[in-house]
Formats: sequence, structure tokens, C-alpha cells
Amino acid sequence: MSHRPPRLLVVPVLLLLAGLAYWLFLRPAPASGPLLASGTIEADEVSVASEMSGRLASLEVDEGARVEPGQALGQLADPVLEVQLRQSVADPAQHQVVKAQMDRLTLRSPVGGIVQKRLVRPGEVVAAGSPILTVANPRDLHITVYVLEAELGRVNIGQTVAVRSDAFADRVFGGTVQTIATHAEFTPRNVQTQRDRQNLVFAVKVRLPNTDGSLKAGLPGDATFEGS
Repeated sequence: MSHRPPRLLVVPVLLLLAGLAYWLFLRPAPASGPLLASGTIEADEVSVASEMSGRLASLEVDEGARVEPGQALGQLADPVLEVQLRQSVADPAQHQVVKAQMDRLTLRSPVGGIVQKRLVRPGEVVAAGSPILTVANPRDLHITVYVLEAELGRVNIGQTVAVRSDAFADRVFGGTVQTIATHAEFTPRNVQTQRDRQNLVFAVKVRLPNTDGSLKAGLPGDATFEGS
């Protein structure tokens, strides 16, 4: 008399076989040769905001203007503080307190760089902490690329990376690995092909000094990880 294998054993066996087939045939295998990855060159933008709420009375810079750290970029107005400043003239201590508050209505750049966007127009009322401008340093760029899970062991913090862009076919720009994501994600939709988007990848941020200002944010770039 023959005995059929219990059904409870069939399902785990099938799952084991499916996992083995994925590991052998479908799992992305590490490529031979240097590790290559592509991405888009970007600049770290810093938001410039007022410490206090008020009406934007003036904005002295436009998009594309170069600014220095601490430079006055605009002025907010607060009618209540203006009245208090006039009324406190007879009280030196109170006058200094109000004047210090008035000074906080001056919009100053926290970093040096180029104005990227103007988000508010003069005459508009803004809340404390609301972004008014964005500034980025064009001399300090980065490129974020996505590395397959199977290739992650070939990437290290501080590793040297050679970056090339079609806009500068004869030049190689040196970068270093700054951060490696701690969690995997599926390849972003705007990167690679539809098939590649199904792969689990780790985002790798490569710092890219741009001392002569040749590279521009938005350019595509190809990164070669040296020693990989």
C-alpha cells in the first residue's frame, strides 16, 4: 500500500526550491571589473528664512546672485515693533531689547553660494521660519547613485570615485563616498530600465568638489568606484 507525502511538507519544499531558483538564476550577480553607477549631479540647497514673522519689505538679491555668509539679503517689516521702538527711546534698556528684535527682521544668508530660488515676493507676509530664498554652494556638489544589494560590499565610506559627464567628455572629476544608505529600496523610477527598477538597491552619496565651477547641478554623471 503506497503512502502519499503529507501536504504540509509539499509547500515548504516548493518554497525552498523557489528560493534556490531565485538565488541561482534571478538574483542580480556582482559584475566583474570596476563598479559603475549613474546618477544626477546635485547641489545641497539651504533655505533662508526669517527668525520672525512679518511683511517682506524688500529683497535685495535675485536668482543667480552670489552671496556671502552673513550678507543682508532683505528686510521684513513689523509695524508693532516699529511703534515700540519709538516709544522706548526714553527707556534705554527697553530700547535695546526692541532694537535687538528689530535686527532679527533682517534676512541674512547662513552660507555663501548662489541664490537658487526666490520663494516669496516683496509685500507678502511670511511666518517665522518660512523659507524665503534657497542658496547653494556650486563649488561643493554631490551625486547620488544606486548600488545593487549584491554589489554593496564593494563600496566604502571615503572611497575614491571617478565621475564623468557627457558635457565634459575629456575630463574626470574626483569624488569620495560620503554616505551609504542603511536601508535598501527599489531602484527609483527615473533611474535605469523598468526591469532594473525591480532590484533592491542602496543609495550612495558621493561628494564632488567643483573648485573651478565647471560642473552644474542637473547634469547626468557616471561614477566609477576605484578599488572595487
